[in-house]
Amino acid sequence: MTRQSALLVFPIDVPQSAAFARTAHQLGFKVVAASSEPMAADRYPDYLPAYLPYVTEHGFGAALAELLRTHGIDAVFAPHPAIWWHLRTLCQSAEFPVAFHVCNESPYEMDWQSYGEAYRWAEDCVNADFLTTGTATPGLPLSNLAGLYRGYNQIPGQSDNTKLRALTQIARQTAPGDIVEIGSLYGKSAFALAWLAKFHRIGSVVCVDPWELSAIRHQGEQASLINAAAPSRDWQQAFLGFAASLSVFDNVTYLRDTSGQAVERYRQAADAGNIRSDEFGSTPITGRISLLHIDGNHKYESVRQDVEAWRPLVQPGGWILLDDYVWAFGDGPRRAGDELLATGGAKTAFTAADTLFVQV
Repeated sequence: MTRQSALLVFPIDVPQSAAFARTAHQLGFKVVAASSEPMAADRYPDYLPAYLPYVTEHGFGAALAELLRTHGIDAVFAPHPAIWWHLRTLCQSAEFPVAFHVCNESPYEMDWQSYGEAYRWAEDCVNADFLTTGTATPGLPLSNLAGLYRGYNQIPGQSDNTKLRALTQIARQTAPGDIVEIGSLYGKSAFALAWLAKFHRIGSVVCVDPWELSAIRHQGEQASLINAAAPSRDWQQAFLGFAASLSVFDNVTYLRDTSGQAVERYRQAADAGNIRSDEFGSTPITGRISLLHIDGNHKYESVRQDVEAWRPLVQPGGWILLDDYVWAFGDGPRRAGDELLATGGAKTAFTAADTLFVQV
């Protein structure tokens, strides 16, 4: 198949088809979007709309052949199991008048792929039990870890699966208390923290982020590409994505503010015993931080200020995580992290992916 060829996506009205068609269109392929259901002409403006009878109808084969000829289609994407099976039978038949191939594997295999990947990661987690001590809470079943992996990887963000694995380890040795995250964006790492806090009964997760362009500060000269890209993001959309990502939890809240302003609001809320929000209602907090995840502005002065402002609230034995300790766009997190380590008293310190983990 070449980019001059047309690609048929049928049926178009399922999530897998929509995602595949969008990618194919972005790559420059001509996409013919077909359905057996009534479809508004402007529903898929980037594709050529087409109607095909149900595969169970007598005229389906003739209609398909005509569609393939008309648009020069030589490949079909079909994520519906029964349709996929029927199309595979037709394309392998010497009697079908137009040559084509079905370009995707069995939909049953497609469905299992993400689950299989999740279970393989879960097994790696169990086998990489590198921090377990006598005080650790029990590990979680493979199915639970696989569910965490799937939910986490559906959310946009830069946190990777190596970091997620490390989070599953330290959560087993995190005392009850609040988890505070500075810089949440769409909520990918917050999802993992809330999920682990729930299963290990740690406490509530407080996400600190202004989600506002006017509050996004320069991150240093080496981060010029990131600084330049920041205004192109719709920060309100990011907040709405965050709220949707975390909506399944009852142990999450947020402070929509800069880190420097939020720390005092957090102290005041701790006196009241809760933080209220329209999206999450009343969320209890203790004012004692058991895990602090710093992933806000990466300029050295900003990371240092975050550490200085929030470190006094981290209880003994708690964790401080500095995201992007290893960073291609500057050394702010590394310098602040090295200063934290130089103060002494760390019970445990290690890096996983790009993050520095310190137990104080």
